[in-house]
Amino acid sequence: MAATNEQGDPRTVSPREAYTWLHDNGATPDYPGLASYAPEQLSNIIFAAIKDGATKTLGLDTWALTAFVKIRASGETAFDRHVVFPARECGIDVARLVAAIERQARASPLAFAVPQTATALLALELPPLRLFVQDLLAEGLTLLAGKPKKGKSYLALDMCLSLAVGRAAFWHFPTETSSVLYVSLEDGPRRLQRRLHAIQPNLATPEGLAFLYAFPRLGDGALEALGYYAQQYQVIVIDVLGRILPPQTAARKSLSEYQELTDVLGPIQQLALEKRMAIILIDHVRKASSDDIGDTIMGTQGKFGVADHALIWERKGHEKDGALTMLSRDLEEEKYILSMINGHLEFLGKGEIYELESEQNRIIKAMEEEGKPMNVVEVMKAMGVDASQYPRFRKMLYRLYEEDRIGRTKRGLYRVYSAIAEAGEPF
Repeated sequence: MAATNEQGDPRTVSPREAYTWLHDNGATPDYPGLASYAPEQLSNIIFAAIKDGATKTLGLDTWALTAFVKIRASGETAFDRHVVFPARECGIDVARLVAAIERQARASPLAFAVPQTATALLALELPPLRLFVQDLLAEGLTLLAGKPKKGKSYLALDMCLSLAVGRAAFWHFPTETSSVLYVSLEDGPRRLQRRLHAIQPNLATPEGLAFLYAFPRLGDGALEALGYYAQQYQVIVIDVLGRILPPQTAARKSLSEYQELTDVLGPIQQLALEKRMAIILIDHVRKASSDDIGDTIMGTQGKFGVADHALIWERKGHEKDGALTMLSRDLEEEKYILSMINGHLEFLGKGEIYELESEQNRIIKAMEEEGKPMNVVEVMKAMGVDASQYPRFRKMLYRLYEEDRIGRTKRGLYRVYSAIAEAGEPF
């Protein structure tokens, strides 16, 4: 028998002893000795005992089923993390187990959680959302997505270095100095060292930033590893998500994309919220474009169903400027323009305003190069713009005229002021 305290509940030296004691003594759900154990602790004892060889099956004891019922009542994410995933790892028939839990739930309705009233909710004093990077990175699970080879890993490293050394991210966004773990599963030490020197050439001892180059897959120790490192780091980056997803199995193929990703990523999100930390999963976007930028993330419904925030990085070709779009349940949705300057990314402005000004400047530059009065169609041809954009360009040229940034001849043609002065043509 396992060692017990004065009240008779087991203070175990091993999961085998704990399980054996509880099983052999026929502990019931209201047994006083169980009061010191949270349902999640009982679940851990059960599955650890199975792995330890104390039992080959769950035995489906009433106290065990009651613990599972309570876990299920606390939410789908907790149920997956503490019951479904461990059961699968132990080779247990999950369908049979869930059926037994449902029978137990019907037999003991008091095991369900007591709903929280709106009055109680409104009376709660909740801490403010923890922001690691103002407007960009908050506690919870964040997806950082972008096309391959467009610099999303570079962006993540730049932001992580800012957090570690306590400077503004992208030389604009205030940060909370944090310990950061960057799990780099595609880039090795040589490339990371080169990038760190490029981002901050005088860098010597950024104590708050650490790296890993290997990590287990989900279902094979990844969640446990994240829980371990969460005790030391406030921000953890996984680059990339695909390297830790579990391998395809017949059971996984039978699930919908949404259900599969919810099962896999839900426990990670729950861990991030419980620890009030930020976990960033770097991912790819679809090749096909979409009117809704959120729909470009691969597996969008499942991933957005779990993630608290999403950062989507867009950069065309070899341009130095890129757009970082923030989508979030808690933060303001916004698009920010960043530019590569001397090896690091810098904030230039908010997206819509910056993009509008940038396009207007390109219009003026095209007109200057032509050096003659132009109508809307001629400006569009000079810029290589499709004819379908005519209504938008007509409004944009008129806006430039209204803002007195370009002039207009008596014939209704648009011209830049320098060209008008050279031609001597009256308005």
